[in-house]
Amino acid sequence: MPVQGVFVFDMSKNTKKANAAFAGIGKSKRIILGDTLVANFRDEEIESVFAHELGHYKLRHIVVMMALGTLNSFLGLYLTAVLYHSSLSWFGFTSVDQIAALPLLAVWLGVYSLVTAPLTNILSRSHERAADRFAIRMTGNGEAFGNALRKLASINLADVSPHPVVEFLFHSHPSIEKRIRALGLSDGRPMSESQR
Repeated sequence: MPVQGVFVFDMSKNTKKANAAFAGIGKSKRIILGDTLVANFRDEEIESVFAHELGHYKLRHIVVMMALGTLNSFLGLYLTAVLYHSSLSWFGFTSVDQIAALPLLAVWLGVYSLVTAPLTNILSRSHERAADRFAIRMTGNGEAFGNALRKLASINLADVSPHPVVEFLFHSHPSIEKRIRALGLSDGRPMSESQR
């Protein structure tokens, strides 16, 4: 990937959290690092986080999620419209343009989101695990990546081991504990064969 610059965004004026992201499409593609990440992480940890974000690009995660998001939006709006029209009479409404019926529309949108969000999160968590593996392959430094994950969890006050139901329903990233385990790391260091 040709690098035309390192981009840092000013997170510190709003939060102490650290983060990085892949953003944009076409010629606007960027990997951006939070200034809090740059200030609080060692160079090899920043490199491993950068490699993780690069993994999202190389593995085409952004394209997949954009396509899925577009499909999900159109399908959601269509199904919500059908359900909204079908259920108006259940509550005594006679027309879609009755203001009092609008909360019903919100209910159907909420139900659709409740059903589809966990499915989208499953794919997102799969992408995160793939980007984690890519970062380790590219840097060859599992220790730095493990340390970066633990630092991110600490700085961002993340629950390193949420309840599995909470993680399934609401988390777009696997828990830090699961990410470290999946990479064969323990406390940010490669595990020996006897520890696996």
